[in-house]
Amino acid sequence: MTSNFASRLLALIDGLTYRSAMVSASMVVVLLLIMGYEVIARSFFDLPTFWAYELAYMVTGLHFIFGIAYVTRQNQHVRIDFIYALLPPRAQAAIDCVVYIGFMMPVTCWISWQLFNVAIEAFIVGETTGESAWNPIIWPLRFFVAIGFSFFALQILAEAIRSFRATFNLRAEPR
Repeated sequence: MTSNFASRLLALIDGLTYRSAMVSASMVVVLLLIMGYEVIARSFFDLPTFWAYELAYMVTGLHFIFGIAYVTRQNQHVRIDFIYALLPPRAQAAIDCVVYIGFMMPVTCWISWQLFNVAIEAFIVGETTGESAWNPIIWPLRFFVAIGFSFFALQILAEAIRSFRATFNLRAEPR
């Protein structure tokens, strides 16, 4: 992989990750509006909604799934690194490289593939939530979850490239 191609690929993935994070952040506003409406309708008008609970868990799920790639990009995932932190940066990059390439990439790609299969099956059978009287179709949510997790898989690829470059002293990309 040439350095120029890798740099462009990293920029593309980072751009997608940033946009995914903006979608994630906007979900908080949507959740606030849903729950605010529910509280007002229930408390002041004694008119609970059928849809607020289901829409709230769907929006919360999208908030997390579209934010996971950005959290990875910012290196903010929780990790137990009392030994890792003592290692020199190049050794840390080598460990990251092995973990990303040997474990995270195959797992996230497989999960992404399976999430798309689940979404397609939900579309074909017309699956609904079965959680409330509203009982909406669930395939749009399942497709968005698959897309969000695919952004995470792409960010894992970007982090694998970065750690590979750092391990072998190739031109490093700024974080």
